Amino acid sequence: MKPASDALRALLAGNEFVVADLYTFTLVDGEALRWTSFDVDVTANGNSFSSGARSGPFFDRKDNKAKAHWKLGVEVDTLTFDVVPGDALVNELPFLEACLLGAFDGAELQLERAFLPPIAPGAPLPLAASAGTVILFVGRVAEVDLGRSLATFTVNSHLELLNLQLPRNLFQSGCVNALYDDACGVSRASYQVSATVSSWQPDAGVIATAYHASPGSWFDQGSITFTSGPNEGFARTVKTSSTDGASFTNITTTQPFPFDPEVGDAFLLLPGCDKSLGPGGCPKFNNAARFKGFPFVPVPETAV
Repeated sequence: MKPASDALRALLAGNEFVVADLYTFTLVDGEALRWTSFDVDVTANGNSFSSGARSGPFFDRKDNKAKAHWKLGVEVDTLTFDVVPGDALVNELPFLEACLLGAFDGAELQLERAFLPPIAPGAPLPLAASAGTVILFVGRVAEVDLGRSLATFTVNSHLELLNLQLPRNLFQSGCVNALYDDACGVSRASYQVSATVSSWQPDAGVIATAYHASPGSWFDQGSITFTSGPNEGFARTVKTSSTDGASFTNITTTQPFPFDPEVGDAFLLLPGCDKSLGPGGCPKFNNAARFKGFPFVPVPETAV
């Protein structure tokens, strides 16, 4: 049974009300986006929910696949719904483009149902859900499938957080610590490097910077994060880094950035770790004492 206020129970008992679904997306940066599927804007619990009736986005949960599934036990509940973007913007980007660039990756969603008294002609807007709301679903966005004219969201309940591998640490040859975490102990600030784009080779996907890395492979398996330019805020894993003479370092990423880097764009570089006791692992950071791997564990083909 879902909790409801006394005022809401009294409204439902009268059998005269209208229904509005309220969607609250909380992005990973903390920004909250609030929309309603109702024809006009609605205020509830001190928050204002914008209606997409005129410009979008439009929410559809009536399709055969757009359903919520609740199950007993610890099986993960799911919610699926379609969004027709209309002219809606997210972070000043068109809705579908923002989805493509990962704006909703890992975002929290809360779906509420507001019950409002019958709307009288000339009623002031936005309508207020003074009787309260009922929370239908809470979870994290798991997947966004994009089409030419709509986006299909799949949201998993927080029960998916129980899908953890146990035991937490496995016996494996490589170090189980994550570079720069508390168990690793390596200071991110001590190894972070600020640099700018000196040139961009689009055919090879190579970013050249005047910073000279020694050795040339210093940033292999590390990361690059732009702090200015069209790619500001976007990060990628460094596939390889190499030196060009004694002046430049060439950076190749595992995946391209959404926009072409421009000369002068600033970025941050972090070296990576291959999680071994070799020159590309813990000794690279003078951190062999915190190595948490088992290099002499036999490979599965030889284990008995």
